[in-house]
Formats: sequence, structure tokens, C-alpha cells
Amino acid sequence: MKRITLLMAAIICLAISAMAQPQQNADQPLSPALWKQGIATCAHYTACDRRFGKKIEEIKAKFPQGYTLDNLNEVYGSQGRKWEKIYNEFKKDEGRTGSINDLKELVSPQIWNLVEPDFQAFIAEHPEIANAVPDATTAQGEDNAEAAQDESNPDGAAATGAAAQAGKAHDSSNGMACPANLPLWLSIIGALLGLCALLTALSNRGKIKEMQRSFAREIERTNANLQEFSTDAAEQMKTLSIRLTGKSPRNFNMDLEPVAAPAVAQEAAPADEQPADKVAPIQEEEEEGEVMNLFMNKPNEEDNFTRVSDTFEPGNSIYVLTTFDGQHGKFEVIDKPEVHRFALMMPAENLIRACSGNAIQIPSGTRIVTDRPGEAEFIDGNWHIVVKAIIHYEG
Repeated sequence: MKRITLLMAAIICLAISAMAQPQQNADQPLSPALWKQGIATCAHYTACDRRFGKKIEEIKAKFPQGYTLDNLNEVYGSQGRKWEKIYNEFKKDEGRTGSINDLKELVSPQIWNLVEPDFQAFIAEHPEIANAVPDATTAQGEDNAEAAQDESNPDGAAATGAAAQAGKAHDSSNGMACPANLPLWLSIIGALLGLCALLTALSNRGKIKEMQRSFAREIERTNANLQEFSTDAAEQMKTLSIRLTGKSPRNFNMDLEPVAAPAVAQEAAPADEQPADKVAPIQEEEEEGEVMNLFMNKPNEEDNFTRVSDTFEPGNSIYVLTTFDGQHGKFEVIDKPEVHRFALMMPAENLIRACSGNAIQIPSGTRIVTDRPGEAEFIDGNWHIVVKAIIHYEG
């Protein structure tokens, strides 16, 4: 019980210290200095995402009190058009002001996931900048209203102005009390609720572990069912292909092995007539329903694989595609260490056009694991990506 009391006190202290830091509402207008910092942070992470930005720590060390686009221009001016495009893109928004939500609209969701924690940390480390939130729009509106009232009623202008000033002072004094107390109480309540949840989790630790084991068993059972379904679907496709060519499944099972060798020997001779970078569908493979593996390089901008071979080529082959009919196939990253090293040298070019996943543009390991194969079709002499593969990194 003593440990629980100490833990509860520590959580409350952490909550109070956290709420003592300035909290920036996402819809609240930012000060000009804070807005410029946000614009520069968005531009910096955009440069990093395009693979020529320096580390954030180096820029922070050089500009400890914050930096602007012009400061970054001193560092990246030698990058030429790469940096000039980003600089011009964000410079047009630097002169105005806005909120955190306005900053969020300037970048992609992936980049914003990197910008937001860095920007919030800057707000916490520089409360003097965060607290200088402008209220120019409201003040201007009130001044315009007072000026219009002065023109329409000159006799009561002085009295009305005095009342307005008194009202502003009253609102200002009331407004300072709410942000100082309400968030503190909310943080204390949140800390107590978190502590209750922690105690409940500790008391039901055995039940949670059992639930985790049950969940793992369900996942394994689901994976097994999916694997069985995939196998059955492949068999059905194979049978359908045989039926379309005039053979029954029974005859196919009886004469598949003796017929396969001579068919390949007869039809494989004119291979030199096909282009080196394109693999046409093989007729005898389609008729017999056999599995054919093709090794492919990275796709181009039209989502077509640029180099296709029936053998593995070190330094070129990244994907292996399996097809039953020469027209449709499934592909995945080749499970070889040398392929993974080659692909991760330039993931933006080698992986992103053919694969998707969580933060695959920033490699977090040395091994590429294919969670779900992609799908491709043979169209106009090229294997075209229809569905991207899903991957993640390990190691």
C-alpha cells in the first residue's frame, strides 16, 4: 500500500509539472515567431524526407533559440534546385499567421507525424514565445466597432469607450484565472484515473495474460485458415486453367510429369526472339498450369517492372513474381540478405512504388519481411503492379 501511495503522488507531481508548461491549442493563433518556427520545422522535415536534410540535432545546436527559413537557407543554399523548390514552397506562407492546424495542412500526414512532436517540444522549451499569442483580429474588430459607434453617437462615445475598457479589463482578469486552474484540476483527475487503471491492470494481470494467449491462438488459427484458403484457391485456379485447355483434372494428374519435359524442350528454343527487358507469357506453361517464377528489378514511374528475368541476377533482382498463367501473378521481396542490403540503399526508388507499410521510407532494420504479396498483371508486354505488397523491417 505504501508503494501505491508513493506511485500516486509521483503521478500527480508529474501531471502538475506537465500542466505548468504552456499548452498550445490546435486552433489557437500562433505568434509570428512561433509560426515562423513551425514553417521552418515543416520545411526541414520535408528536406529530410527528400534525403538531403541534415539531422535535426545539428540544426538545433546551431540555432538554439529557434530557426527560420532564412536560417535553413544558409545551411541548404548549396543544394540548388532541391532546396530552392522547398524554400519557395514554404516561403509564401511564412509572412502570414495561423494555428497548428494550419501548419498541419502544409505537409503530408507522414511528415506531420515527425513535425508535431518536435514543434510541441519547442513550445514547451520556449514558453516566452508560446505565450505571445497574437489576438490582433479580435482587437481590430473591437476597435472598428468602437470607431463606428463614435461616428454614429459622438455624445456617448466617451462613456461607451470607458465601459468597453472596463469590460476588457474584467475579461482579462477572468481569462487569466481559468487557464491557470482548470487544466491543473483536469490533470489531477486524469492522473487519478490513470492510477485506477494501473491498479486494475495489476490486479487482473493473470486475466490479461490469458486474454493475450487466447488472442495469439486466434491469430494463429486465422492465419492457418487463410493459408488453407490460399492453397485451395490456387488449386481451383489450376484446375480451371486445365479445363479451359480441354484437359480434365484426372488426365492432368496422370500425364503431367511425362508431358512436361518434351513440351518445354520443344517450345523453349526461340527464347532469343523476345526482348531482354520483357517476358512474354509462356504458352505451354499456361496450358499445363505450372508455376513460373520471374525475377524483377525496381518498377518505373508507370508502375511497370523495368527488368524481368527467369533467373536471379545479383545486383538487379529485388522481387520474385509467381504466376500460373503468364498473365496474373503475385510478387514479394526476395528473401536474401544481399537483396535486402541492395534495396535498402535507396528505399524510395526500390521499394515505395511496389510496396506499402508503416514508415517504409525510413528503414528501421536490415531485413525486409513481406506480410502480404503484391499483385501484378501482364499488360502490353509489361508486368504492371495492380496491388502493392505490404512489408515491414526487422533486425
